[in-house]
Formats: sequence, C-alpha cells, structure tokens
Amino acid sequence: MCRMFAYVGDSKEELTKLYEALKESAKNDVIASKFGLNSVHGDGWGYVIYDGERLYFYKSKNPIFTESLVLPSIEGKFYAIFHARQATDKSTVSSRFSHPFYADDENYFYFFAHNGSVDKEKLAKDLNFQGTTIDSELALKFLIKNGLEKGIELLMKEYTKSALNLLILRISRSNGSAELYYVNYYTRKDRSEYYKLYKSENAVFSSTLSIYGIKGTEVEEGKLLKL
Repeated sequence: MCRMFAYVGDSKEELTKLYEALKESAKNDVIASKFGLNSVHGDGWGYVIYDGERLYFYKSKNPIFTESLVLPSIEGKFYAIFHARQATDKSTVSSRFSHPFYADDENYFYFFAHNGSVDKEKLAKDLNFQGTTIDSELALKFLIKNGLEKGIELLMKEYTKSALNLLILRISRSNGSAELYYVNYYTRKDRSEYYKLYKSENAVFSSTLSIYGIKGTEVEEGKLLKL
C-alpha cells in the first residue's frame, strides 16, 4: 500500500504542492483509515525528476515526512514521479526497495512506481528470478520482457492481487525524449476509494492527496494512458 504522484510541467511551485500533499498523505492516510488499513506510509520514499538534460534519482528508507526535499536544478518542462511506501514485508524496508525502480532495454530507460500487490511468487517463477526483491520490481522486469502494452494487459489479467496502479517514466536512449504513462486498475472494488487515481491538468495522484488540497477528476480504469 503506497501513495504517489506523477507530474509533467514546468512549475516548481506545483511540484512542491504535490510533494507537501504526499507528505501529509503518507503521515496520515485518512482514506486508508476508513477501511481499517494502516494510515502511515513510512517505509521509505523516492523520486525521479528529468528535464531532458538532467536526471535526478533519489531513494531513501526513511519516512518521507521525516526528510526535507531540496529541489534540484531543473529548467523548463520536466517529468517527475514521487512515491511513499508502506511495505507488506518489513524486512524489505531499505532504500534498495523504495520506489521508483529502474530498468532498461535496448531502446529505453524506465522508472517505475507501483501501488497495490501482484503475485510475487508467480512472477518470480515465470521470470526465472531467484534473487531478493519485492513484487513491484518483478512487475517492472515483466513489463521490460513483454513490452508496456502487452505486459500491462497480462499483469492485469493474470498477476494482480489487489491493484496495479502504475506510474512509468520512459526515456529514449536515442534522443532523450520522455513519456510518462499511468495505469489505474484494481480488483478490490470494496476499497475503490482507496485505489482510485485522480488527474489534474499536469499531474496524476493517489486519492488521499485530494484530501490535502490537490484537486482532480477520477482516472479511467484499466487503461495505459499518457500524462
């Protein structure tokens, strides 16, 4: 269970407002509380920011609400993903397993954040992966192997346990151009208020951020969309 947002635009002020709302959401997730879930997302956090020339990638095991963000030197249009984690397995609380995760193939660099749970054991078996990891990193490896469109369709149909809420920054190796994708999909319809993603003009964000001042409309469910 996690809270997160993605942003595409040129306003450091907007980014800061989203970050502050994410901090408050991680400290006191009032929507999670409604369903008897843990209201604190304090098991690490991270972000990626890319402006076409500079790439900033940060991951910490500390709660997002105990650290301070110092915005890096970014200019013009930029792409960002921020994520605050609530770990299912507390033994994996580490910067190594904080989101976003990174991977690459011959054509792209990928940064990936996830809220929800997918079948870790089935993914590990199908990917022939025997190392230490968490389900979200395996989901990214699966997408790299199968491609975004096909991979997401398969993850939704065959591997998702509770939700497949995704934020994906994809950067071209050849020319550095970037695209930011998102998916809102969940099987736990009894917790739809918790799993819904919302969208404003320049951002996609977890539902709790709307309680802390970020306004938007519900994201269409079950589709790979671009911000």
